Amino acid sequence: MPPPSPRATRSSGAVPETEEEQDIAIGAFADAETEEDFEFASDSSDDDYHLPVPDLPPRQHDHEVGGSSSATDPALLAIREGMRADQRRADEEQARRDRDQAAINAAMQAR
Repeated sequence: MPPPSPRATRSSGAVPETEEEQDIAIGAFADAETEEDFEFASDSSDDDYHLPVPDLPPRQHDHEVGGSSSATDPALLAIREGMRADQRRADEEQARRDRDQAAINAAMQAR
């Protein structure tokens, strides 16, 4: 048996090269098709098909339905104010450290 042709395909084997080989392959295909013994080999299947996801219906924005927004929610406002206070304290602490370090540096240079 000769080695497979470089033009071979994964599902059908070697591609017939001569006209006579092609006629034989077409005849075998037609016979198998009429006898309903033929099963078409495919790389894909119905399992690969997925229905497209439908678009979600439009929804009203919070301000259109009277819901609270982040700009007026009391709990969120309190959290934001607490975060600002924490940041102010951290900034003041860093400024104190910077002043202390500058005083230490000046004392060391004076020696």
